[in-house]
Amino acid sequence: MQDKLPQLPHTNSQMSQITKSALLAIGLLLPVSQSAFAQGPGTSFEGQTLFSPISGTNTYLVSNDGDVMHTWPGNGRSVYLLEDGTLIRTLGDNLGTDVEFVAWDGTVTWAYNASDATHVFHHDVELLPNGNVLMIVREVFTTAEAHAAGRNPAHQLGGSFRPDTIIEVQPTGPNSGTVVWEWRMWDHLIQDFDPAMANYGVVADHPGRLDINFPDVNLDLGNWNHCNAIAYNPALDQIILNSRHQSEFWVIDHSTTTAEAAGHTGGAHGRGGDFIYRWGNPQAYRAGTAADQTLFGQHNTQWIEPGLPGAGNILVFNNGLNRPQGVYSSLDEIVPPLNALGGYSHTTGTAYGPLAALWSYVAPVPTDFYAAFISGIQRLPNGNTLACNGPAGKFFEVTNSMQVVWEYTNPFPDPGNKFVFRARRYRHCFEPQNFCSLSPNSTGPGASMDWSGSVSASANNLVIKVSGAAASIPGLFFFGDDQVQLPFGDGSLCVGGNSRRLPVVFSDPAGSASYALDLSNPALPSSLIGAADTWNFQFWFRDNAFAGTGFNFSDGLQVTFCN
Repeated sequence: MQDKLPQLPHTNSQMSQITKSALLAIGLLLPVSQSAFAQGPGTSFEGQTLFSPISGTNTYLVSNDGDVMHTWPGNGRSVYLLEDGTLIRTLGDNLGTDVEFVAWDGTVTWAYNASDATHVFHHDVELLPNGNVLMIVREVFTTAEAHAAGRNPAHQLGGSFRPDTIIEVQPTGPNSGTVVWEWRMWDHLIQDFDPAMANYGVVADHPGRLDINFPDVNLDLGNWNHCNAIAYNPALDQIILNSRHQSEFWVIDHSTTTAEAAGHTGGAHGRGGDFIYRWGNPQAYRAGTAADQTLFGQHNTQWIEPGLPGAGNILVFNNGLNRPQGVYSSLDEIVPPLNALGGYSHTTGTAYGPLAALWSYVAPVPTDFYAAFISGIQRLPNGNTLACNGPAGKFFEVTNSMQVVWEYTNPFPDPGNKFVFRARRYRHCFEPQNFCSLSPNSTGPGASMDWSGSVSASANNLVIKVSGAAASIPGLFFFGDDQVQLPFGDGSLCVGGNSRRLPVVFSDPAGSASYALDLSNPALPSSLIGAADTWNFQFWFRDNAFAGTGFNFSDGLQVTFCN
């Protein structure tokens, strides 16, 4: 999921103090006293941070100054924001709904329940490019079934055994969906505890499978893996599944069919649903000792997205639970041993590389930064890394040289109850702004510019519009890099500087017209437009019925394009 905001009003960092005071007075901007501040000589990445307090009643989007820019009613665990303003959130247990899509105005547009008598949804989702949704569910087996699969009954607590499963759901209606692909941990087990039971073999010879007796501890309610994060890499068609209880993450081939995913052959890498890569704890597959363990109860493992510093590397919030070197957390970036075929270099019997992280952040006094559970991490476009210390409700941004340049402490619902599962920063895409005055015409008081789509240059879907122009006449939109206000024809020329005109269009009988910009076609003037550019648009049109010069203008529309 790309971290770009939908079009939003300018945040308070662009507001004057007078504007901020006025908004505070009328209740449109919520103050969060002393909750956010910049520090250190580095630069914070300007954006808005999305989070949902676990014990709260709302989901929040806050500016870098800590002002609440938008809220959605209802809370969640994992929360993500799409370019069209849709919020994706996962809900708590036993609420009847597991995953929701929520419009900008708070309307729930899709609600799906993945849980039933033998499956329990939990933690996280990942939206795929085709619109389907990957979900993590626990599959419920009896202790007798677990023993038959090779689990040592001496390490079984409670009446069930619950390994994790991935389902891919295609939304089909407001409250429905179809499972179109599935991967089950249950299909990829190995054990050397009991030769009379299923899955018996040499654990070290099968690094693509998981030892059903690791770790060899009692399980609370059969919660074996406790996978808390899922991520997808569209270029590789691979999935990361992060396991807190095994203290490692696994990479799975998504190119398989469901039938192939249940076996050990097939797919792009010929290994079916077996792991094609794993990292964090080689004890789990008998390729190392406790001294070789690098992850400790970690969360939010993910690939760094294309176009960002470190793209293709893997980020992990390493909680540090029971870390032998001390009780502290770290932010870790690793370089997976990816080969030219999209697989991972590895010699059976040895630990998967690398031996250590490429980059890690640890607090100057390590124990000052410790989150025993929940929490998250994100690489930002300027190379900084955003961290969410979930139990403390504290977010901070750190540079590659370990300087903390921004901090925020969640005040919701109250200072003593501020747990946050994770937080995510979204870059600004500012809402286009009208400028210049209207000029009366034969239809009425004046033609006004408008827009639809988004100002994201990569989305390339901005439509510029005009209403209130003369009816059923030819006209054209044009754009330039300067703003002026000069009398011209029967109105005002509002756009100047380096100007370009777009193709002629005709207004409809109501005096409205539109033009869909295409930023990708080099034959069109709009191909000049790129991310971070600001251009001013206006509409010129014939208006012989006005008994003036015979032509007029709309007001202007300033558009700043984001990535």
